[in-house]
Amino acid sequence: MKILSILGAGWLGLELAHTLKDHYTIKLAARNEEAQRIHIDLGFKSYVLTEGVYDNLDVLLSCEYLFINYPPSKFKDYLHFIKRLSQHPAFSTVEKIFFVSSSSIYPKMPGVYNENCEISSSSNPLYYEAEKSLHGNAQVIFRCAGLMGAGRIAGKYYSNKPVKDGKSRVNHVHQMDVIRAVIFAIDHHLEGIFNLSAPLHPTKEELYRYQCAQCQLIFPLFIESVESKQRIIEGRKLEDLGFEYLHKNPMEFID
Repeated sequence: MKILSILGAGWLGLELAHTLKDHYTIKLAARNEEAQRIHIDLGFKSYVLTEGVYDNLDVLLSCEYLFINYPPSKFKDYLHFIKRLSQHPAFSTVEKIFFVSSSSIYPKMPGVYNENCEISSSSNPLYYEAEKSLHGNAQVIFRCAGLMGAGRIAGKYYSNKPVKDGKSRVNHVHQMDVIRAVIFAIDHHLEGIFNLSAPLHPTKEELYRYQCAQCQLIFPLFIESVESKQRIIEGRKLEDLGFEYLHKNPMEFID
């Protein structure tokens, strides 16, 4: 059985582990010993890996598939951490490396953004620099839109709060579609950069009103004094290769 190492076993990574545990031997990286105990109690092999603690890189990088899913906000020096990973001798021996990036690397200006868009000024330079650092090593980079589903409901975050750009359209992707994209990329031997974003883009007002109504939450206060910017993240590249989003409409991301 091939080995899948997941670096960043949080909301997305841990669900990926549960989904694939019958198909791969799973190794998880834990930020501390408490998280390690939780992983072990769930039946997974787990090893502590964090800034300044790299002792377990040998065992974690001894795998066929590597899934890197660390948000920059969790690190004091994110780029140094990514560099330490990529410079390890075993890193180049991994069969396929996935790096979870973010669609926030695209400019915040209005427009439709796909993988061919030139990025002269990234809105999220840490992710963008990490992508460049991993270029040539990470075979698959997923630029994920706002990760939702599985209990994450956008409307909950804005219930009874002011929303200044209610007419702007959202860019979301369901957790399970990210996991399905990983499986699709392995099965079809894909390489490259792929946006992951649901095909439909309702406005914030449409989405939040609907979800708050469904969850019996107080509606946000929509302030229309600010001009809405239409910024669409296009996730068609993977679809053109045969992938189908299971969750096409963020309005329905209520599990």
